[in-house]
Amino acid sequence: MKRTIRGLAPVLATAATGAALLAGAPAAQAASAHTAAAVTVKSATWGQLHKGDCEQDNGTIVLRSDGTGDWSATTLTFQTHSGDVWHADFDFKTTAGTRLFHEGTFDSPRMDDGNPPPRYFWTAHFTYDPALFGAVDIFKTTQTYNC
Repeated sequence: MKRTIRGLAPVLATAATGAALLAGAPAAQAASAHTAAAVTVKSATWGQLHKGDCEQDNGTIVLRSDGTGDWSATTLTFQTHSGDVWHADFDFKTTAGTRLFHEGTFDSPRMDDGNPPPRYFWTAHFTYDPALFGAVDIFKTTQTYNC
């Protein structure tokens, strides 16, 4: 025979809150320990860029609301045996164009030419103040680059 005890859930919740307080943890923290915060992502991609005898393809910048970001690109060089390096840095701006913060300089691996030239895929990870995430207009981000 099964019994249902009415009102037991509120009593158990109150007991759990009391146990959390006795343990030194805030009740809200104890109650939300099983809930993971969703991370929002903003990203932008540049098509093909050229500087000197170097090329960057599909450079992508990603910002996450948790204050982390990643840069990735594929680069190549058409005429060098000395090891060209693609340098990229970024200014993140508001919709009005106000600069919020700067990241970089990120450097590609040393590149050599060939026929066809080898393609170098590379990434860079960075952190920033997550309080700025909401103000960033990712499509106003400017990349300054050199090779």
